[in-house]
Amino acid sequence: MTKKLLRFLAICASNLSIYSLGASLVGNPSDPSILDEGFWISDRCWSSLRTGMSGDVLLEKRMRTARFSKGSGISNPEMNWKLALWDFGWNIKERFDLHLLVGPAASVDLRWQQNGARFEASGNRGLFWGASSKLILLEMQDTTFGIDFHGGGIQWIEGPLLRNGVPARDTFSSRMYFWQLAGGFSQNLGPLKPYIGGVTSHLVYVLSQVGSRRLRFHDLLAAGAFEGCTISVGSRILLNIEARQFFESGVSISGEIRF
Repeated sequence: MTKKLLRFLAICASNLSIYSLGASLVGNPSDPSILDEGFWISDRCWSSLRTGMSGDVLLEKRMRTARFSKGSGISNPEMNWKLALWDFGWNIKERFDLHLLVGPAASVDLRWQQNGARFEASGNRGLFWGASSKLILLEMQDTTFGIDFHGGGIQWIEGPLLRNGVPARDTFSSRMYFWQLAGGFSQNLGPLKPYIGGVTSHLVYVLSQVGSRRLRFHDLLAAGAFEGCTISVGSRILLNIEARQFFESGVSISGEIRF
């Protein structure tokens, strides 16, 4: 077990030394099977309920202008956010999870350069909503392969518009939508469940009321990698930390309990 853990951590360390940390929580591919007992619902029941919380910090995500927003002189757009989410989950036979996600957006910022000036749409409020599902496709000894799908968005993003760090006359409102599909492997090392995988995604950010014009941005890169480790505290509680790479920079931390 020690050799397997050291080998996996060496892979993660080498990746993190070359690339920056990543964000936007995917979760452990074997998550549906990690918690096998509940506080109130018997482990013999075919389904169970779960709840948890997640914190997601996106340090940097490179963006691009959409086709009809080109010609506006915008360059080097990038965004970041800080989210706190409630997670409500339904588990079926410890192989399939369906989750509903909701929570406040502490900050959602979009920065870009235009006509020699540096702009920042500094969103200080918003509401995140989404759903996700995980399905375990293969279990072989202590190794699990599973897939994950996420979809959702952030509504009612509002705040000041800054031009070269100074508040501009214009205000803004915006919204964001995204989906992502991921697949990965997880290794069972007792209380530790490290995992690694790949993800593809698409994100759309719509910025309104900037000089009475609407701007639309897409993510620049659509594929990357994720890795993390889940710590199971007994058979009813788990903690998870995760990194994502290539097209984003950030980190996610989450916890979950089974009823």
